[in-house]
Amino acid sequence: MLQRFTVLTIVIGIMTWAVFASTDRPTENRMPLPIPEMQFNDVKELAPGVFFRYASISATDPSIFGGSNHVWIVFKEFVVVIDANFPKEAADVVADIKKTTKKPIKYVLDTHHHGDHAYGNAVWAKEGAQIIASKPAARLLKTTGPQAWAEAAKTRKDIRDSELKHVDITFDDKYEIQDETQHVIFLNLGHSHTIGDAVAYLPKHKILCTGDACVNGAFNFMGHSNSAEWIKCLEAMAKFDIDIICPGHGKPARKDLLDRQKRYFQELRAAVAQGIAAKQSVDEITRQLDFPWYKQWTGVGVVETEMNKNNVKHVYEELLGKIDHSRLGGTPAPLNLSSGRLTTVAGR
Repeated sequence: MLQRFTVLTIVIGIMTWAVFASTDRPTENRMPLPIPEMQFNDVKELAPGVFFRYASISATDPSIFGGSNHVWIVFKEFVVVIDANFPKEAADVVADIKKTTKKPIKYVLDTHHHGDHAYGNAVWAKEGAQIIASKPAARLLKTTGPQAWAEAAKTRKDIRDSELKHVDITFDDKYEIQDETQHVIFLNLGHSHTIGDAVAYLPKHKILCTGDACVNGAFNFMGHSNSAEWIKCLEAMAKFDIDIICPGHGKPARKDLLDRQKRYFQELRAAVAQGIAAKQSVDEITRQLDFPWYKQWTGVGVVETEMNKNNVKHVYEELLGKIDHSRLGGTPAPLNLSSGRLTTVAGR
């Protein structure tokens, strides 16, 4: 196990060095990009030709969930979009993009295979876009997608009225798109939120789009995660030169969002490990958990939501060696992040 983590650390270090060695470094003396005030569904230009759309979401109200956030980058001849969302929200974002540019949408990155990040693929394909994802994400969308799609279609009309579109372009660790105006690098840093997670880094503007590998609020679904490697992936992201984090859910933030996200996993793992050592049940561990700083950050208690309670169960099973991380992703993720009701342990 130690040897595996050592190899992973070396690989991530090499990948991080390669990002900076091959990128156009921004001007060192410029002021940091401002972080705009945003309301649900607002679109703001974070940097020249780089737009962020803030999707509606609540950790406690299931009626408030507009899928994932979006970033789009306007290149000289085309547009690149981060995340595909659900079909209905994808159509909303297409309309918003067309308010900012007349250039065609050429590429869309699925940061991972979950429905709120990939089920809108067909909408983007009709616009002429090609779908890009890491190879693990593309595999999960193909192998588990049809069953998960059928389940999701029971409760969402936009899914029933659309179709599951698979990935057109896959990559292992890194995929770059660059012209004389913009530069974006897609990176699979390891098994974090899912085994197929990808982030998008814009070196010219110091912007990192994290998908659900980093969120701003109580929106962590851990049912398909490897929490130990997730911490290492966040540490790899922290090596990037960053002005703004664009999370998969929640408002944009400064680089210290990575530290808050990492702290949640570190303290959760430590608390659960301590409970296991004391021979406590998962329910006993859950009842005594209290991270005041977490509520200050997210607005909800660390085990106030059903999904957060399920996160404790997931880490408990991980630390007891009852989860085969290579098999995670075979069950659906929750369609609404305030529920977490579909969290399951792989193989059970």
